[in-house]
Amino acid sequence: MHIQFASYFTDPATGEPLTLQPSERRGDEIVTGVFASSTAKYPIMRGIPRFVPVDAGNYSRSFGYQWNRWPRVQFDSENTGGPMEGYTGRMFERITGQGSLAGQVILDMGCGPGRFIETARNKGARVIGLDYSTAVEAAHENFKNDSGVCICQGDALHLPLATHSVDGAYSIGVLHHTPEPRRGVDQAARVVRAGGWLALSVYGKGGYYDFPTVQAWRRVFKALWPVAGQSLPLAYAYATAYGLRPLRRIPLLSQAARLLLPCIHLPDVRWSVLDTFDSVTPSYQSAHEAFEVFQWIKSAGFEEIEPGDWGYSAFHARQPAAQTQAAS
Repeated sequence: MHIQFASYFTDPATGEPLTLQPSERRGDEIVTGVFASSTAKYPIMRGIPRFVPVDAGNYSRSFGYQWNRWPRVQFDSENTGGPMEGYTGRMFERITGQGSLAGQVILDMGCGPGRFIETARNKGARVIGLDYSTAVEAAHENFKNDSGVCICQGDALHLPLATHSVDGAYSIGVLHHTPEPRRGVDQAARVVRAGGWLALSVYGKGGYYDFPTVQAWRRVFKALWPVAGQSLPLAYAYATAYGLRPLRRIPLLSQAARLLLPCIHLPDVRWSVLDTFDSVTPSYQSAHEAFEVFQWIKSAGFEEIEPGDWGYSAFHARQPAAQTQAAS
């Protein structure tokens, strides 16, 4: 963690400011130490502030495995010249509606290994990447030489950040994997400054991730995870991504097969394996109507709410300007 980010963090339980107590430094980088409030201490380990247990082994366990296995597959810098070239950048722009982010400090709520952090950095932002899972290990490795990125392990439903401290926040494909997605939006509203922005994308009701057989396989693998771990869903992802791929030339047969063995087909088979594994392993996986998501954002106090250009359950919005907040 670069020391420039220290002032952004607060105690997630109380909101109290934290005192930084470094024990190992490399220049301006804090390698180990503690963030302390009057009631708690939060360790900094391997350069990562930790506001949840280090192993984060509860509902985020599949994501910790997933992103440490495939830490860079979805990075635009890894797909130059390939069939998914520019995909992540286009997705970011179509969901967030953001162009240049120069001079902004942005929060990535559920950063995984950091595919969208790379895009935000290319747009000029400094980024705080937060994830509940051990994906933070992959993210920190991906940005270990970038002082403009701070990776922290924390809970999107209890953000360890000061009120009105960041210029913008986005959560792309994350909050539907938590017990209370709406709370994540409320937390974003707390930490985004007046006039700042929020972008949100969750799974839409009736889409692939809401399909009955996707949910059925997810429940099976979730129940078996304590016994078999990642091995069964991993075998399923490889078998369907590769085994059903030739059937794409026969649409009716392909559709019939995918009713029983749901799989995500993408031009790059690595992405297909990853996204299929992602679809059948999470502990939580909800899907939402557009109006429901709109209401979350409106109820949190955001204005200028507009749909993103990525499905019907993606929106971007702005915090009221300072004078509007003061008048309310």
